[in-house]
Amino acid sequence: MDFRSVIISCVTLSVLTGCASHSSIDAKKTTSQAESRTLNSTSTPLLEDKDIFGNETTLVVSEDDIQAALAEDNFRVPLNSAVILVQSGSRAPETVMQQEMSRYYTIATFSGIPDRQRKALCNKDKSKDENQDAAVAENTNWMQALRYVAAKGHQKAIIVYQETLQSGKFDAATKSMVWADFKAGKQPDSTSLRYLVRFTLVDVASGDWATWSPSNYETKLLTPKPGQKDTADAMTEQQITQLKQQTYTAMVKDLVTRYQ
Repeated sequence: MDFRSVIISCVTLSVLTGCASHSSIDAKKTTSQAESRTLNSTSTPLLEDKDIFGNETTLVVSEDDIQAALAEDNFRVPLNSAVILVQSGSRAPETVMQQEMSRYYTIATFSGIPDRQRKALCNKDKSKDENQDAAVAENTNWMQALRYVAAKGHQKAIIVYQETLQSGKFDAATKSMVWADFKAGKQPDSTSLRYLVRFTLVDVASGDWATWSPSNYETKLLTPKPGQKDTADAMTEQQITQLKQQTYTAMVKDLVTRYQ
């Protein structure tokens, strides 16, 4: 092995070992989460449960913790309250949802695309900031950061919604509907559509949250009759828009009834 090969080997080894750090458990979870998102970099990343709820599903929870949570007062969002509205996977909520929410609340919008984690720097000087790793791990909680933004803006609550459009076909063998995520293009005959939505409402002051999925609507996909000017794609898009409008209107009314 010549001298140049030795130098290259040493540099490679230093890169591999220099980036390693003794991170906390939460920091390791954050790293795994960032890596999983990187694998799906070709599509718009959606908010995950860990973004919204933090690491509560991995905490050691005692019976006392459960009883203390049950004893907490239910929070309310009075009409005309200032709220932040977020749609998962979108830089801004759809206009139809903003319009429905604006009838009851003063809304501000926020991106529902989670920030990708920055790559670790090998040359960081920990002597200047011994708590650097702890700060990085703490700031990776998406909802915690958004609550801080809302607090600075004097917003009462944060409303996050995650939606999925599905198409379904009746299975004669099982005598039930078989649903799958909707894919654009020509749809088979007798296709039905449904719009699934999950709401998460977070109280900015306390961090308490509530989540639920309102009843969804289903509609049978219409196909253009012979001689009609409308194409099948145009009719499908129109029906999807109508289904969203119907779903959003009912959902917002449900939210207001529950928490006003």
